Amino acid sequence: MRYQVSGIHIDVGDALREHVETEFGEIVAKYAGRPTEAVVVFSKDATEFVCEATLHLSTGLTVQAKAHAFDIYECFDKCCEKIDK
Repeated sequence: MRYQVSGIHIDVGDALREHVETEFGEIVAKYAGRPTEAVVVFSKDATEFVCEATLHLSTGLTVQAKAHAFDIYECFDKCCEKIDK
């Protein structure tokens, strides 16, 4: 699976990148056998972080989610919960 983790005016470090890959790996393993690509973009809106995630599956389905939170990890976790549901 190919991961693209980026930030708009935010430096995305290795720890956050590893967290994204681990969490998406667990979610995708439950539902889809062969995902092809995951795109995660972090940005900041005033005082909150914004996470937009897009997951492309080999079946042709595309899953998207967007979440807001004051902590960047919490923001990504909320986004994962939406994708999981």
